[in-house]
Amino acid sequence: MILLPQQFQALVYHFFSGWVFALTWSGMNRLTWHFRRHVVRWVIETLYFFVFVTLMYAGLLPITGGQTQMYLILVFVLGAAIYLKFYAMTFSPVFEGIVRWGAKQLTCLKTQKAKNQAVLKQHSELRRKKKAEKLQLQKAKHQKKHQAKQAKKQLKKQKRQAKRKRKHPEPEDASSAVL
Repeated sequence: MILLPQQFQALVYHFFSGWVFALTWSGMNRLTWHFRRHVVRWVIETLYFFVFVTLMYAGLLPITGGQTQMYLILVFVLGAAIYLKFYAMTFSPVFEGIVRWGAKQLTCLKTQKAKNQAVLKQHSELRRKKKAEKLQLQKAKHQKKHQAKQAKKQLKKQKRQAKRKRKHPEPEDASSAVL
């Protein structure tokens, strides 16, 4: 049996808990309305219930030791109904404003992200072009070196052949070569 002062405190606590529950529930529903996936919304709603019930029990614990009676549940529902009947239209524009502000911020983030991606794409294209040019220059440089080396080898070969010809001249006449 709960004493009269605790019963009064429990009545007031349950009434305002119902009011706060309806307020936060309508706000959460408005904020999560755009979630098309039911799993995400289900998880959010489940977590909301767990947190709310835990906080309600924590507040009720010092008053009644965590006990709740059937009539207190009806007072809780009465608090929620009063919010929905009289106050829901007052707080609805607030939630709409929060949703609009959040959508605006999200749009700004998306445009900024698109701009950043465009800049990064442009920089990556420039880097790719510079890298291709650098690679082409390296190839050209390597080809020049290779051609210079080949020209040097060819010149050496020609000099060697000229030296051999000087040391061992070929006979003019094929008949004299046989003798």
